[in-house]
Formats: sequence, structure tokens, C-alpha cells
Amino acid sequence: MGVISDLSLVEGELVLCDHQVPEKVCVLHHPELAAKFKSVNDWCPEHDRPESQCLACHPDLTFEAMPKLPEGADLKWLAKAGEDVASLADHAVAGKVTVFDFYADWCAPCLKVDRHVFGLLQSRQDLALRKLNIHSWDTALAKRYLTDVSNLPFVVVYGRDGKPVKTIAGLDLAALDAAIAEGAAR
Repeated sequence: MGVISDLSLVEGELVLCDHQVPEKVCVLHHPELAAKFKSVNDWCPEHDRPESQCLACHPDLTFEAMPKLPEGADLKWLAKAGEDVASLADHAVAGKVTVFDFYADWCAPCLKVDRHVFGLLQSRQDLALRKLNIHSWDTALAKRYLTDVSNLPFVVVYGRDGKPVKTIAGLDLAALDAAIAEGAAR
């Protein structure tokens, strides 16, 4: 499985081709783009197209660009390739709700968490996002935090008081919103 890069995301008006992907980056219409996708490992060998355009493997893909983050948005990557992070509590931001987002580049539902939380960061100063790319289920990070988790995304929310509020396995944006609200009330 390859990574889902942002090469298939489009800004502005979204025009889908007959393959239901953005027409201007569809490798079936523009085969000359394939090398660009392959160069960043965004390729599904089983279906011979970019992972970020493979609706057979990822039927819930979306092609909208991520919301723009405001200047000073509290976003940091703690792990980019599955490296171990010994303690989440050490990275909780005092006075803010801290969302620890365990994701993988190949996880389409994880992009929906990003899109949602990036949108929240546009209007909330009391929110911090800490990203942890597990990279694969065999990394030190995954082995430390995800031994009992069967699917991504996996989110851990800490309250403004620096204490854990809730863990959420799988895509559940309503539960994430509720956990953020609970964390803000502390």
C-alpha cells in the first residue's frame, strides 16, 4: 500500500472526471502524471493508479483541499515515521485542549479528521493538534499506543487541565467534537 499524498487534492472548483477523481490530475486521462505520483510513493500497484485516486481501495476519498490554517495555529508533528513518543502527557498544552491524532499516510479516513480539526483550528485559539504518523502497524509508536486498536484514525484528547478526556478509535467526528467540548470545560 502506498501513501495518500496531497497531489490529488484540488483548490477552487472541483471538477470530477468519469473516474470520479479530479479531472486535471487523473492519471487515466493524463498518464504523464504517473511518474510524479510514483516518485512520492503515491501508487496503488494492484489497481495501477495513485493511492490518492484509488476509490477501489479507499471508497471514502475526498479531493477537497485542506482548510487553510491561520497564522500561529498550534499544530506540531511529534512523529513523522512511527518513531516512539514516550509520553503524550508531556506534549499536552497547558490551558488548551490537545488533540493527539494517530494517523498514517495511507489512511483515507484520517484525512477527514485532518480536514475537520484544521477547520476547528481556524476559529479556536484554545485548541492544539499534535500529529503522530504511525507509518505502519509495526513501528515503535504503533506498538506503544495501538496494540488494542484495530483501525485508524485513533485520536486521544486531553483537556485544558492536561489530563486525558477520551480516546476515539475509528472515524467518529461527533465523538471528537464532544471530547473537545468536554476538554474545554475543564
